[in-house]
Amino acid sequence: MITRSQKIRLGIFITAASVILFVILFALSYNQFIKKKDIYYIAYKNISVSGLNIGGSVKYLGINVGNIKDIRIDPEDINRIIVTVGIKAGTPIKKDVRADINTIGITGIKIIELRGGSNEAPLLEPGGFINPGRSLTEDITGKAEVIAEKVELVVNNLLELTAEDKREKIFALVDKSNAALEEVNGILSSNRQNINRSLANLDIITGELAGLTRSARVSLEEIETVVTSDSFRTAVNTLIKVVNDIEKSNLYNLISQLNELVTKANGILKYSENMLKENRYKFYESINDLNETIKHLNNAAKQIDEDPSVLIGGSKPSNPPDDKLE
Repeated sequence: MITRSQKIRLGIFITAASVILFVILFALSYNQFIKKKDIYYIAYKNISVSGLNIGGSVKYLGINVGNIKDIRIDPEDINRIIVTVGIKAGTPIKKDVRADINTIGITGIKIIELRGGSNEAPLLEPGGFINPGRSLTEDITGKAEVIAEKVELVVNNLLELTAEDKREKIFALVDKSNAALEEVNGILSSNRQNINRSLANLDIITGELAGLTRSARVSLEEIETVVTSDSFRTAVNTLIKVVNDIEKSNLYNLISQLNELVTKANGILKYSENMLKENRYKFYESINDLNETIKHLNNAAKQIDEDPSVLIGGSKPSNPPDDKLE
């Protein structure tokens, strides 16, 4: 028989288990039902949404950012499916983001994957429509249709080639090809020595080309050594400096000034030449006078040298008067 204390313990256990279960359920459903989310819409037109379920995940580049709230047919356009999604508040959804329908693993469960978006694009306000992407099923179906069309084209071409009217042409082409191969073999057999000689010459030429290539490589290495040397860099820098100095010195003005200076010098020379022509005779007379003066000076120098007293008493006249004689 169950005692009263056992009933009390059982009641306490059931109560505690119920509270714990309620807390767990509340924690699990908080993010999905209680936490604030921004509502967006996605309109898929002529795209199958098979596999999408209410409550399914919405991911942004692999990160879970929300879930699917509702899936319904657009009453104004029956070819459009309106999917309502709840995105975690504050998630930056750009206007150029697209919503693709992807599959998780091999389970067949589908989710909405948000992709794309650029930093320059403006944010999409809550309540707006996110650009619809492509569905994986649609991609596979489209690729399968393309493959089927190519296979059908190949099969049609094979059927056309194997038709009765084409077989004879194919057989004739094969016979001609065999005959052409036999002729080629005959030509090769009759000219085998020439071909071998040509191949030997080709080997020699290849060797010479290899030598030239090595020489060219050595030359290029030497050129590279010269170009990368400090002296070459110094010469280039000096040349650049000279060019810059010439540019800064205004060479054209300098040449103009030199031309003016040469013109003035020519004028001065012409003027000097004219002056010499006009005063030539006076110049000669001055030279003669100068010569006479030099002669007199020479005579005076001789007299002083012979009789220094001349400097004190003066020179005696060559023919003195009688009253002056001692």
